[in-house]
Amino acid sequence: MQAAKHAGDTGYRDHPAARLDAVCDALVAVSQMVAYLPELAELDINPLWADHDGVLALDARIRLSRVPVAGAERFAIRPYPDALVETIAWHGETLVLRPVRPEDEPAHRRFVEQLSPDDLRFRFFNARRELAHSELARLTQIDYAREMAFIAVRPGADGGSETLAVARAAVDPDNLEAEFAVVVRSDLQGRGLGRLLMDKLIAYQAVQGTQRLVGLVLHDNAGMRAFMQRLGFERHGGDSDALRLVLPLQGRPVSG
Repeated sequence: MQAAKHAGDTGYRDHPAARLDAVCDALVAVSQMVAYLPELAELDINPLWADHDGVLALDARIRLSRVPVAGAERFAIRPYPDALVETIAWHGETLVLRPVRPEDEPAHRRFVEQLSPDDLRFRFFNARRELAHSELARLTQIDYAREMAFIAVRPGADGGSETLAVARAAVDPDNLEAEFAVVVRSDLQGRGLGRLLMDKLIAYQAVQGTQRLVGLVLHDNAGMRAFMQRLGFERHGGDSDALRLVLPLQGRPVSG
């Protein structure tokens, strides 16, 4: 979420506008309290003073419950899973492996633009280099309760983050199957990034209780077929265009 420093750079009379970013930070802090403090039954902040300097809680009251009444598991939309973020050393660099966030959309667009025509076709089953905003939003604004997308990122030259690889899975309503997809930036393939993300994705879906991971791989994608075989996937059907590869998740060792 982004907000201007001042509400439209307007105030009223001779009063400058309140800082919307500070108001947003206060709302985020309250939501984090609800997520991380399941005993929080009531929270009353009255008044919350907002001006051009920021926000100030002039008075506040909370009521706790002996029985958990809040917590992230009660949210209609699961909050961002911070616990899944990890930093690793990779070929002399420091990378972060983490779930995708909505603000990753610009970096995701640049990532897709850097894929070769073959890699685009293998991933999206077509060679379009540009994805519409609605498609990019669907790839970066996910419901963490129903799907997961792990990305590998490093600091970019512009000061932002640079997406290097993505592995994602979308789960059916009964949590029986999760359909996966994985792609590594074309100039970085063969250096273990795909394996890092797939190991993380497999371990995550196994812990979630998903029965099997499945995916469609084009017949001429020999590199992906060999990679999936090394991970333990086996062929179970398919059609004239693609193979259906399946990996059972339950009853197998789960790496960290």
